[in-house]
Amino acid sequence: MEKSKLALALLIMRISAAAFMIAWTSLKFRVPQSFENIFHKFYGLHFVTQDLASIVGGIQMLVVLAFAIGFLRTYTYGAVLLMHGVGTLSSIPNLIDYTTYPNQLMWAAVPALGSMIALFLLRADDAFSVDGMRIKSAGGAAVTVDE
Repeated sequence: MEKSKLALALLIMRISAAAFMIAWTSLKFRVPQSFENIFHKFYGLHFVTQDLASIVGGIQMLVVLAFAIGFLRTYTYGAVLLMHGVGTLSSIPNLIDYTTYPNQLMWAAVPALGSMIALFLLRADDAFSVDGMRIKSAGGAAVTVDE
């Protein structure tokens, strides 16, 4: 694939994955009780309360926004992949029981996870990112810790 087409495809994947994650993260501010319910039901962590929702949501939002612009690609792409991967893996019983509503809606997480895995694997080719543009402006000779 031509480099510019690959970079454009990665940009589209990153922006759509970021939009998916921003919607998910914003629920911690809009509906904090859902944060508590998810941690109780899926993770069995009953010490998690609504009071933590805005703290966790704020940290997640910063990571997701850094991911959206392609800053510190290895770390932010990895963090978003980890956040979403844990959430998706914890919902395996619901994915298996896909005939019960609304469990089939949870399958939307699977292609999003695939997209995030692909983005992480191809992060060095994500030229339309803050890191990609920084490397390009340095003449492509810059090797960073991030790569």
